[in-house]
Amino acid sequence: MSITFRDKFKQFYPKRYEGIYTSRGDNPLVSIRIRQGIGRDPAKWYANQWEKLAEIANNYGNKKIQLTTRGDVELYGIDMKNLEIVLQDLESVGLDPRDSCGASVRNVIPCPSQLCPKAKVNAEKLGLFIASFFRHNKDYEYPALPKRVKISVSACEIGCATPAIMDVGIIAKDKDKFDVMIGGGIGDQAFEGKTLFTDVPPDKLLPICVAVANILKREKEKRGFKHVVERYGEEKIKEMIIQEANSIANSLPIFNEDLTPEKVEFDKILTIKPIGGWLPTDDVPELVRIMEENEGYGYLFNTQELYIPITKNDIKEKVDILSPYQLSNKIWEKAFNVNSCIGNDYCPPALVPTTEMAAKVYERLKQENIRLRISFSGCTHSCGRHWIMDIGFGAVANMGNVRLNIVIGGGNKNLGKLIGSIPADKYMEVTEIIVDMIKKGEIDENDLDSELIKERLMEKVQGFEEFEEKQKIQVKTP
Repeated sequence: MSITFRDKFKQFYPKRYEGIYTSRGDNPLVSIRIRQGIGRDPAKWYANQWEKLAEIANNYGNKKIQLTTRGDVELYGIDMKNLEIVLQDLESVGLDPRDSCGASVRNVIPCPSQLCPKAKVNAEKLGLFIASFFRHNKDYEYPALPKRVKISVSACEIGCATPAIMDVGIIAKDKDKFDVMIGGGIGDQAFEGKTLFTDVPPDKLLPICVAVANILKREKEKRGFKHVVERYGEEKIKEMIIQEANSIANSLPIFNEDLTPEKVEFDKILTIKPIGGWLPTDDVPELVRIMEENEGYGYLFNTQELYIPITKNDIKEKVDILSPYQLSNKIWEKAFNVNSCIGNDYCPPALVPTTEMAAKVYERLKQENIRLRISFSGCTHSCGRHWIMDIGFGAVANMGNVRLNIVIGGGNKNLGKLIGSIPADKYMEVTEIIVDMIKKGEIDENDLDSELIKERLMEKVQGFEEFEEKQKIQVKTP
């Protein structure tokens, strides 16, 4: 089958909320982004589901499973002619692509509270309740919804579900009180969400989420809710959300469940850390075996990591897989991690090979055991979430030249500082300079000094350009 990218784009772009993306090039290839089905814990991915994903990727795809930065998965290299059989295979194990892409309410990300002793609430239960209202709800899908809505639930104030970049970022203070950040979002204009609501009881959270979606619909803002916040300002948008939430509260499902965390008792956690999120299907049989010998599932999170609790059978220090991994008795301590979007192998707007770049940086950090979180985004869509990493590289096209913007000091509840840009091939040079500064004690890996790093890069890296406000990329506070 032969088809141009333009024709493929016309066919699938309007229906992205169904989970189908067009892949790069004049070919019949598409990708399918996949969530747990309706009524299923969004974070738990079972052994039989991994087996089915690997089977599909081997038979119809590129023999890899992409772990995304929204806690779901994506399969690439799927020929359009095989879509129906692939969708049927996914449905047979409780997986569902709908509402994972496009103008829809995306996967409501919970942090893995069942594995974390710091968790104050069952984030998965709350996330599932919120997600269930929006799933397959045509009132909150294209064309009724002009832009996607992103929601997350963090089980404590650390905010591991990255509320700073969510339209609605929910943060537990205890099981009866939540703070809510509103208006976050990244892309060619990055907005840091602001805490507009404090001490919110759990039964008021869904009305806030629905109110945000309703206001977005009413405003017909195709650039996203962050621009609605920009238009009206914090105080006015807070007033608008309260008014809308109060007007619809009686028509919504009532949340009255116990949010006490349901902790999984484990001896160790096996954390799978595939480079760029690409999990080879050759790894899946071993991971399935480990899951089946324990709880039967793993937890998928927005860090492009898979956590498998080891609860019943001890595990050898050596695991027979290709992907990087670590064994630990805790998951909440900071460790080095390198994320990336899929880059220009498949993504139409991507400018650089982000997976290849991430792999090189990962090996360098591993050599020094430096605990940095680094990420690469292949274009201004910022799917690699480079804005919230210790060090973020985001590709931009500048007068025909591809450059990488450098962001320093991002976190779960704050955007990093954009300090400048470099030619795209200078990323390892920047990494080496920062690693050297950490080794010499000039900067702290847990609190990077963006100004000192900028000064050093200006001295050492040919082609470094300091960020100026006139550039298209902007960081805004709603």
